[in-house]
Amino acid sequence: GLHHFYITFATDHPSVQIADYLRDQYPDEMTIVLQHEFWDLVVEDSFFEVTLCFDDINERLVIPFESVISFVDPSVKFGLQFTPEY
Repeated sequence: GLHHFYITFATDHPSVQIADYLRDQYPDEMTIVLQHEFWDLVVEDSFFEVTLCFDDINERLVIPFESVISFVDPSVKFGLQFTPEY
């Protein structure tokens, strides 16, 4: 089947850009799934941007690589752990 990825990131990292209500719901860290429902993925040298749907609302997330805690591809049992840098 198609791969899907779980990315956990520190929501309190100063360069993370997410909606205030998401930051309120996830004050420390948040895990997103990139599988079917994501759009306009842009990967730059130090961050990536993606649009995800939360309760039928599309939200743009800007996630610096420095904020990433873990990256998991369960289909191949591959995972990486990181220590976020602030």
